[in-house]
Amino acid sequence: MFGFGKKKAAAEAPATDIFVAPVAGEYLPLAEVSDPVFSQGMMGDGYAVKPTAGTVVAPVAGTVALIQDTMHAFMLRSENGAEVLVHIGIDTVELGGEGFTRLANVGDVVEAGAPIIEVNWDEVAPKVPSTETMVMITNTPKFNISKDSDARRTVAAGERVAEASKK
Repeated sequence: MFGFGKKKAAAEAPATDIFVAPVAGEYLPLAEVSDPVFSQGMMGDGYAVKPTAGTVVAPVAGTVALIQDTMHAFMLRSENGAEVLVHIGIDTVELGGEGFTRLANVGDVVEAGAPIIEVNWDEVAPKVPSTETMVMITNTPKFNISKDSDARRTVAAGERVAEASKK
């Protein structure tokens, strides 16, 4: 009744996760990505950026849950439980990590916009079909996702592009 003995949950998850561009470049609706696995939403709903810079940042605040050994992809778990996959380029797994540098580690708690991977696009781009970098919520059915716009546009790494709230 008076709240005695109850701790205010200082670490309560925010009502909404704010999503940002993972890299500077041209924002693309996921449906326009050249690989059908991503464009058809098989990995979840999300968005993409065709990069013009090499620093790939966390698209949402959370914990780094996975960084592939080849560094072509990583996953974050947001405070609301969104499982967020960032896939850097198409067929970049074939490079075995060549052209990629890890800037964060599994278990790191990061803010949206924190650097995770550095990509040397001069080295990587000629060897892959596309540099499109996708962000997908792999557990999409648990979230309401609202994109600020699906229009192609230039974005800066860390610029807000969407939000997601738990259903």
